[in-house]
Parts: sequence; C-alpha cells; structure tokens
Amino acid sequence: MNSDAPASQWPLFGQAEARVLEHQRKLHRWARNEPARRFDDVFNLVCDRATLMHAWERVAGNKGSMTAGVDSVTRFAVTRDDGLIPFLDDLRSSLRDGSFSPLPVRRAAIPKKGGKIRYLGIPTLRDRVAQMALKLVLEPIFEADFYPSSYGYRPGRRAQDAITEIHHFTRKPSTYEWIVEGDIKACFDNVNHQVLMGLVRERIADKKVLRLVRAFLRAGVVEQHGGFAASLTGTPQGGVISPLLANIYLSVLDRHFAKVWDEQMSPPWRRQHRRRTGRPNYRLIRYADDFVVLVHGTREEAEQVKQEIAEIVARDVKMTLSEEKTLITHIDNGFDFLGFRIQRKQWNRGPMVLTYPSKDTLAAVMNKIKKWTGRGTTSLALHEVLRKINPILRGWAAYFRYGASKKTFSYLGWYAWWRMIYWLRRKHPHLTWGQIRRSYYGSDRIAEDGIVLYNPAKMRVERYRFRGAQISTPFNIDVVDPAGARFRKTSHDDVTFVAQVSELVT
Repeated sequence: MNSDAPASQWPLFGQAEARVLEHQRKLHRWARNEPARRFDDVFNLVCDRATLMHAWERVAGNKGSMTAGVDSVTRFAVTRDDGLIPFLDDLRSSLRDGSFSPLPVRRAAIPKKGGKIRYLGIPTLRDRVAQMALKLVLEPIFEADFYPSSYGYRPGRRAQDAITEIHHFTRKPSTYEWIVEGDIKACFDNVNHQVLMGLVRERIADKKVLRLVRAFLRAGVVEQHGGFAASLTGTPQGGVISPLLANIYLSVLDRHFAKVWDEQMSPPWRRQHRRRTGRPNYRLIRYADDFVVLVHGTREEAEQVKQEIAEIVARDVKMTLSEEKTLITHIDNGFDFLGFRIQRKQWNRGPMVLTYPSKDTLAAVMNKIKKWTGRGTTSLALHEVLRKINPILRGWAAYFRYGASKKTFSYLGWYAWWRMIYWLRRKHPHLTWGQIRRSYYGSDRIAEDGIVLYNPAKMRVERYRFRGAQISTPFNIDVVDPAGARFRKTSHDDVTFVAQVSELVT
C-alpha cells in the first residue's frame, strides 16, 4: 500500500492522527474483505512521517516515557531544545536504509502477590516509537482476524466485556456450570519465535516488516546486574508491540474453539442435540494469557475439555498448562477472573449469578491505603496524602462499578475513612479529638485545601451490557455504528485504563 505523497515537513499532531486513522481503516477494510490476502507493501507506512509523528504522540503521552531504557534517554531529553524533529528524522532514515537495529531491553523486576516477581523489559524510547509505528500498521490488519471471544489489549475492548460474557453464559437460559480456569506456564517467556513469525506471515508478506518484527523479538535483555542475555524465546512484557504479538500467538486457541463452536455448536439446535446425545458444549473466553472455558455438561466432560486444551497448547503453541493453576470449578463454588469473583448463589427468586470484587483485590487496595496512611507518611501534609489515596479509590471503584459491588464500596470507604482518622491522630498527637474534628473532618468529610477524601460508596453501580461481536473500534465504523446499541463504544482506551489499576487486580 502506498501512502500519500511524502510531505516536505512533518505534520502536526492532529493532522498525523487523522492521516494514520485513514490508512488504518483502509487496511482493516481490505483485511476484512479479503481473509486470504497477504500484505506485501506496508513498510512504507511504518516509515511514513505521519505514522512516526503519531507514534511519538502515543508513546510520549504514556507515563512510561519518563522511564529510560539502556541508553538513558527520556522524553524530556528528546523534546529539550527542539530535538524532536531531528530525533524522528534520524529514526526514519535508519528505518528506510535498513540500518535500524533495536537495542536490548532493560530488565526491571516487579513484585507480585505470593512473593513472586514479574520481569518487565523496558525498551529505549527510540525503539518504543518504532514499535508503536509498527503496531499502528499491523493492528488494523490482525484485528480483522481476531475473534470476539478475545478481549485483552485490543482497541475498544475492556476486561468488563470478558466478565459480562461469562455472566451471560453462566446464567439462565444458558447455564454453563463448569469452568476450566486456564493458566499457561510463563506464557510471555515461552513464546516460540518460529511459530509466531509463521502466524505473522499468514497476513504479512513484506520482508522488511517481517525483519523488523524479528529484530524486536531477538533484541536481547540487559539484566539488572549488568549482564546480557539473548532472547531466543518470548516477548518481553513492557514492550509496546508485545501485547499485539501475544494476541497473534494465542489466537491459535481462539481459532480452534471458534471453529468448533461454529461448525458443531451453532445454531442453538445443534447445542441442544449435543446435550441430548451426551456431548458437552463449551466456549472459550480469553483476556491476554488469562482464559476460561465454560462447559455445559458434567465434570467428566469438563475434564475431557481440559485435556483437549492441554493438547492444543502443547501442539500448536509449544507451551504447557500449569497443573496447579489449571482448575475445574463449579459455578456454585465460584472462581476469580480479572479481579472479579463470579459465583452463582441461591435467592428467594431462584439462582442468580453475581460478579463482585474478589477478596484478594479488596485486600490489595486496602493494603495500598494502609501504605499511604502508615506512620512513615505523617511527615506529609493532609492534602498530599489525599492526592495519593483518591486516585486509588476512584480508579478501583470505576473498574468494579459494573458488578454487585455496593457493599464492598461502602466497606472500602469506611476503611479509608478510619485509616485517615487514625493518621490524623498520629500526625497531631497533642490535639484532642474535638480539635482534630473541627480542623480536618467537620461535616462528615475529611478535606484540606479543597481536596476531599473520595468515598467509593458514591460510585454508581450498574450492570454492564453484553456487547458480543458488536464492539466499535476506530477501524470498523463502516460496519459497527458507534452511536448504535448502548455500551458499544468505550470512552477510554482499555490498555491505559487497565494498566492504571493492574497492580490492584492481578
């Protein structure tokens, strides 16, 4: 695909975004209308001035742009003294003449619950811009092939969509009762580069693009102690393009289950016939490397589906399921997924499937509040502590508002209130309770300098609507009307939103 005639000057941010979006919609339309098409002339779009300018805008707008890679260059260093255009010119030239070579990523350790550690790979700012430019071109092409049951790190899709689909199929009339909770051992670390490149070649024939993708996969890692490690497998978590590549890789799972669903379980009369003849119906729902398979049948049939998943994972993606974490659970016992607890409970009006915050995620956010109201923070002013706590409370409540969360919100608000009260008491040990009340929390609210402690109980709780395949993205507005059915279009980017609360829900 040829881009517009190259401009003598770099476009402005708004102009660059509009031009890139026009290219993306064309790519997506061609990929959707021609499922067998292989794109053999898209590298020039990666090098296009508008693509690189918009890629810079996306990368610079991320908080991580102030985190340097192995070259110690940050966003501030690039934009200082009008250095942006020379920076982009140099990147564009190196991409076009083939001299571009990504630097190794810098490894950073992020603690997880249970004492485990997650390793992130932090590319250089220059490599992040190049990865974003590559993603802007590849994403609309592969979006045409991705399946509706995949929700993680895709435009227009949210974790709540995955939770709502599970709720839709576990309640009446569907009543899928058995859940296979899938967990792949070290998924991102064990991505087979040969398999991944084969999947990319199914759609991309441009050798320069393929060479660039492989270069990012083989860039290597600089360990925390300073040593270098080659990256023969895996996609480093933290890279801009890693979520897209992971979705391409794991779409093999989606493809298998979607094929079985379409050929053997659709339309509904086939599912009814399968149950009458003693065969299970099952459906995959995936969010990045977290997935569940809903089974309408018996536990023994769920065990058979679990074995089938293990064989597919081993054969097609060269990975293994974790025996300890791949569980089979009944909906009456409940299970945790993406921070939510999903469980069927008995009520006067009959059984009802509820989704609400899990105990682990509640404990995690309470621990964050405890950290910012501990003895070590009494040197801060009240308004400084409120500025730290309020985004945590508001973001957590916004994530879990689409569930039966009202009681949990009230409890969290009560907990945050009393943590702040005791924090004030420790900060002002010589004041009486009455003096503290008059100074800081009169009228039943804690405030200073116009900043009021946020109460999660004020967050409106509502049911998120199941959108199915009718999800609007920037690329498919010609077939899915953004102004159509309720909740079709989200008001924020899923990747950004989930990243802000990921430490609370993982």
